[in-house]
Amino acid sequence: MPLFIPPTVDEGPAGYGILFYRYKIPRGISVLKISGSYVLRRVPSTDEIDNATEYYAGGHTHEVSEATKSSLLDAGIGLTEANFE
Repeated sequence: MPLFIPPTVDEGPAGYGILFYRYKIPRGISVLKISGSYVLRRVPSTDEIDNATEYYAGGHTHEVSEATKSSLLDAGIGLTEANFE
């Protein structure tokens, strides 16, 4: 079974102005399937998580089936083979 690693975005710490401008931390982006479509959310709301039929929390590794892998790659949300092991 493939392992799915949701995408990340590099962000600096908030509220520190120019002091930490160049310091970046990778932050996980969650992938949810809501109403039959996959969406990316940096910070999904509780309602979005409750309404999702599939939820892959950013910053974690998830075991998925081959069919789910194909669905995620075909969803058009920017996922590539690099998101899978």
